[in-house]
Amino acid sequence: MAATMENPPPAKEPLSNRQVDTIRGQYHAFALIPVIAAHTRWFDAGLVCLAVEARALGDSAERMVRGPSIHVFDAGRRQEFLRFDVFGRVLHYHYIHPETDHNTLWGYDPDTNGPMIPWVVAALRDRLPAMLRRAGAEALAAEVEEQGWDTSVLPDVERAANAALAPRDDDLARAKEGMDWMMRWKAVHPQFNTVGEGAY
Repeated sequence: MAATMENPPPAKEPLSNRQVDTIRGQYHAFALIPVIAAHTRWFDAGLVCLAVEARALGDSAERMVRGPSIHVFDAGRRQEFLRFDVFGRVLHYHYIHPETDHNTLWGYDPDTNGPMIPWVVAALRDRLPAMLRRAGAEALAAEVEEQGWDTSVLPDVERAANAALAPRDDDLARAKEGMDWMMRWKAVHPQFNTVGEGAY
């Protein structure tokens, strides 16, 4: 079951207050912020369900980041396995480990790979089983290999992700809402955004 505000992972002692300072396959012993449903479009795709969340974070126009967060869930939208965050100074993606509600963060290199959204679409189309396995979802990966999945949603996913990059009149309100949501998550899941010393 995916972590939610109503059903957060069990509380643990925070490992450290040090923020992330590397993005080379860094293991995070915490669950990611749940999606904000009001800002999310869902795309049912057979064995999996994709979601594009129009994320915004910040307390002012000068300190705001905005862009899509692209999620890969199981078909029932209960468990998330992959998340691609196309916003902020450091573009990145997560393998989400269902057995622990932890995740592994990798940075994205646009100089090598080009714009991130087309790369995400290509990775989903061509590499989804491998990425699911990397997240620990072996059974789902095998099903996707055997049965396939509905890749016809990918053009709509790409359009929704690109739309989330565009400025909107409600950007600042959404950014403040995003910060409040993150703080609510931190309150119920204190482990969030902490990284253990040497736990790389």
